[in-house]
Amino acid sequence: MEYIRRHKRIVLIGLIVLAVFTVIFGFQRKSVMEQSVEDELKDEPREETVKSAEFYLDQLTKKEMEVYLFLKDQIEQFQGGILTLPKAVNGKEYERITVALEYEGYNYFYGFVDIPMNEDNVYLLNDEKDFSKITEDEITKVVLFLSCASGIETPGEIADDGTLKNAEEIQKGLSVNDEEKIVKIKEKQEETERVLSEIIDGIPENSGQKSTVDYFLKWLDQEMKVPDDTVTTASELSHMGEMLEQVYLQNHLVAVTEKKASVLGYAKIFSELCRRAGMDSHVVMGHWNGKWSQDEQYVLCAVKIGDQTVYVDASGAKGSSLAGHRYLSEKEAKNRLTFADCFQYD
Repeated sequence: MEYIRRHKRIVLIGLIVLAVFTVIFGFQRKSVMEQSVEDELKDEPREETVKSAEFYLDQLTKKEMEVYLFLKDQIEQFQGGILTLPKAVNGKEYERITVALEYEGYNYFYGFVDIPMNEDNVYLLNDEKDFSKITEDEITKVVLFLSCASGIETPGEIADDGTLKNAEEIQKGLSVNDEEKIVKIKEKQEETERVLSEIIDGIPENSGQKSTVDYFLKWLDQEMKVPDDTVTTASELSHMGEMLEQVYLQNHLVAVTEKKASVLGYAKIFSELCRRAGMDSHVVMGHWNGKWSQDEQYVLCAVKIGDQTVYVDASGAKGSSLAGHRYLSEKEAKNRLTFADCFQYD
């Protein structure tokens, strides 16, 4: 305060310079955002062929693919519990396999893979949460949690050294299913397909690629919402079953049946719709480079429109940072989002 009183003129000049810089920076940012890639896109004709979700699969190694297909089959056959992998993998491989399961367009809202362990049932991420630290092929077992499992409410007991102490109890509880719950899961899957098909059938006649994407975004804006109580709800859950049934489903295609989705759920729904409408699309994960959120996980959707790939903020959650825009060029997307490094996004 004393310095300010003695040097009022210097401080005033400094404030003026700062104000001018802020205005110029804001003007430049506004000008850049006004020159949106959206304005450059042409409404190219859509292909009639449905595109398959292969972005992540195409990058898996032969070894990773073998483990991936094993886990995929276990999920689809509702065979949960402690699973022994067909091949031991390291941390990086495990991360790539589980990302492919999560992001490649499947509606696995009822189950997920976690707790990578060695042959002695020691949880390898007990002390260190960084997958890259597991450099050897130590991961031989995982736990597949299914919402339909009879023992989904049983909590895992991890010792100080990472050992899953009640492995036998966990295996017994997760390997037996409640058949009524399986019926409900299948009903949800059917309802999801019905809603997605209705959206596709509602595409206005003669819509090209750009206008179809606009139609999908409008549908999401009008019919869906991001729940504002997810954190509170998650903190109140008492077991894994409640998490799967009340929170996890918001990350998947099934969210269209509940009209509520997380940002990831929005992205998955949007990319799935684009593929069904004949446009290549996939979810891109990373960390948002915001002014106040340098380490916030976020997702965009890459979609092929014409001869270029653009990135779409499906939920519009970053609208304030993007001056209301939903479309980003590749350069702008990489400036805003630090892409995850476990896959190649170029």
